[in-house]
Amino acid sequence: MMDRVLEIGGYAAGYCGRLFAQAGHEVVRVESAVPAPAWVSQEAMNLYLHAGKRRLRTDDKDLLAELAAKADVVVAEAEGADALDAFGFDDFKAPVRVAITPFGRSGPKRNWRASPHVLLAMGGYTNLMGDPGRAPLSLPGHYVEFQSGGFAFAAANACRLANQRNSIDIGMLEVVMALSQFTTVMWHCGGVVRSRHGSDFWSVVPTNLFRCRDGWLYINIVPGFWDSFTVFLDRPELLMDERFLSNEKRMLNRDALHALIATALGDRTKEEIQHTAEECRIPLGVVQSFDDVLADAHLATRDFWQTRPTAERCAIRSPRPAWRIHGEKRPSLQLAALETYG
Repeated sequence: MMDRVLEIGGYAAGYCGRLFAQAGHEVVRVESAVPAPAWVSQEAMNLYLHAGKRRLRTDDKDLLAELAAKADVVVAEAEGADALDAFGFDDFKAPVRVAITPFGRSGPKRNWRASPHVLLAMGGYTNLMGDPGRAPLSLPGHYVEFQSGGFAFAAANACRLANQRNSIDIGMLEVVMALSQFTTVMWHCGGVVRSRHGSDFWSVVPTNLFRCRDGWLYINIVPGFWDSFTVFLDRPELLMDERFLSNEKRMLNRDALHALIATALGDRTKEEIQHTAEECRIPLGVVQSFDDVLADAHLATRDFWQTRPTAERCAIRSPRPAWRIHGEKRPSLQLAALETYG
């Protein structure tokens, strides 16, 4: 039996609701009168997040309580704990209630406001992004919100599968911290504080961005691929080079190794390099423009994109669900009209 889900809030709640809707659940979304800024047009964001949902706009607390009483799951996102309380969250009768706020519903920062960039900085991400000696960078898109929505979806489903009534408190800062797996492992297991190294992953060498004749490549060679990588470079003698016999030695001699790789790849095209990488079975990615991604033949064959005309633009292209069952055709994304109450 499919659940009934009430979704209140911004992009984190919206992404959680998207996952429920794509899984076949009935989702009712309560929208804000003033949506938060998006990295794409609002029309494209609505199609991506809210297809398959009933959408309404209201400030009527009685209506929210009525909808919550009919729901199996309520997912509510707010700018702080008090703002969440203003919804009447604790009085909602749904068996499973999920709260999403920047810092959670308890603690000294419970009512602090924060943008995703602030949360990424507080969680240590910003410290690691960018070139050494230059200004730090932040992540584009809605990484923090979507990851928080994914946590909400997993936690709510766990409660439903266990047939447990529960109130779930998700702090977005804690979500960011929970995803810092390499940083945490390196500190606890090696006593190493990670630092900013541009495109160089640093602890696995070579893992870096390299220029070729007609573009850029990203190469990630963990120790198990080192032998094949020397064949890929057409430099099998590197297997016996004392400087590169282990990952630890390759870390110490990274500049020399990076120079050898740059020389080996500099005169070759992306197509030539990708073909050789496939023959040698090494992990290598050609850096593509966004237009290249949109035109990808594999995604087109799998009917991944849906194009639809809009009032604001000639058309927008939105990704369909990332899975299909029994080879069936992917469903079209349909956006319901917005209903207004009160």
